[in-house]
Amino acid sequence: AILAQAFWLTVFVFPRRAPCFAMHGVRVFRRGFAGFGTPQTHRIFPAIKRHCELIIEEAKGSEVWTVDGKRYLDATSGIGVVSTGHCHPTVVKAVQAQAAKAVHVQQSCYYGSAMKELIDRLVLVVPKGLDSFFFCNSGAEANEGALRLARQATKKDTVIAFLGGYHGRTSGTLAITSSGVGYRGERAGPLPAGTAWARYPYEHAGVTGEIAMESLDMVLLQQAKASEVAAVIIEPVLGEGGYVVPPLGFMRQLREWCDRHEILLIADEVQCGFGRTGKMWAVEHSDVVPDILVSAKGIASGYPLAMVASRPELTSRQQVGCMGGTYGGNAVACAAAIATLDVFEQEDVLENVRQRGAQLMDGLRSMGPEASKMVSDVRGLGLMVAIEFDMKVVGRGFASAVAGECFDREMLVLPTGHRETLRIIPALTVGESEITEILAKLEPSIAAAFASRAAAPE
Repeated sequence: AILAQAFWLTVFVFPRRAPCFAMHGVRVFRRGFAGFGTPQTHRIFPAIKRHCELIIEEAKGSEVWTVDGKRYLDATSGIGVVSTGHCHPTVVKAVQAQAAKAVHVQQSCYYGSAMKELIDRLVLVVPKGLDSFFFCNSGAEANEGALRLARQATKKDTVIAFLGGYHGRTSGTLAITSSGVGYRGERAGPLPAGTAWARYPYEHAGVTGEIAMESLDMVLLQQAKASEVAAVIIEPVLGEGGYVVPPLGFMRQLREWCDRHEILLIADEVQCGFGRTGKMWAVEHSDVVPDILVSAKGIASGYPLAMVASRPELTSRQQVGCMGGTYGGNAVACAAAIATLDVFEQEDVLENVRQRGAQLMDGLRSMGPEASKMVSDVRGLGLMVAIEFDMKVVGRGFASAVAGECFDREMLVLPTGHRETLRIIPALTVGESEITEILAKLEPSIAAAFASRAAAPE
């Protein structure tokens, strides 16, 4: 017991963030097993990764407050979920009203008026022709539904996924996820077969659009014949893999490649969709219409709802009963999604995303030399923005160290990918003054993280 207590104090309490340690001659920052802040006592599965140890009691807009009343600027928006900000009054009012009418209208028992109204609204904003819908609870579940639809509609089994992609933690989605081995854990069990792998166009890392397209051609020569491939699944902007924006023209080339080989195209817009990039869907930046579109996260401003949209000629090929789910299309969540669309219209949210995204990108690119000398790339679309640090200068773990310095300055921001990248994803309703505050806190955080690294012993 004494040894266990000593270990706890050594690892978690005294060095809340051990600054760095040497491994094979490379400086590596370490966050430890707990998130930033004082470790909490809880009975939650310890396998859940957590950014910080704060206990949040109240949230509004782009701000959260702890049980102790301490305010933090939230540049995570629940990993892009609270699209209209925490507790937007329009969403709150709609949720309260629906909860007083009907909470659970089970989709396999009868139709729900809230779901019907949501479909009528979504038809107006999804890419043309994708007017057949399936609702469920999460992005992973929606991606599972998209995979099932593609395989059953084409009578083929193989799915081509991209290296660095993240599609969920269920067995089916883990089989097409490669953004990090940590999502599987040590023994995730045998995963479904039928995945072929292509390279995502990550120009800053040396993977051009041409190389990525060539890798798709090689898939058909080395991993699976075109006649065996049901679909290609892609995040139009890479999420957990590093917030990577494909080069101009790539998505159009991919669409043409799929058409040429009679392969369906699935756009996983769980993180990059529903206004996050300044357009309703990220594929709209390329004027591409996928065969299957997946959405979740920001679709209902924090309520559990996900969507698969496709063409009726594809969905009609499925057998009755193979799709469903107990809570899918929950009435309260549907009401929240309708209210989210109301906010988009009433407050011109997409224009705000474009303006605040430009403000953020301009600010990041004009930081002073104390911070900018560590930066190798600033990229993004709308309010899906990333800043990548030069690993040759900062070493491994630097993005987490910067997140720690931001935490000390009462701002929450998340790393992403494996190339020392920090993502900035505030609510789509974030204001000009809040973007200014993000920049004002981020720049000294970068400089402080580097100063701590330079001062640490070898």
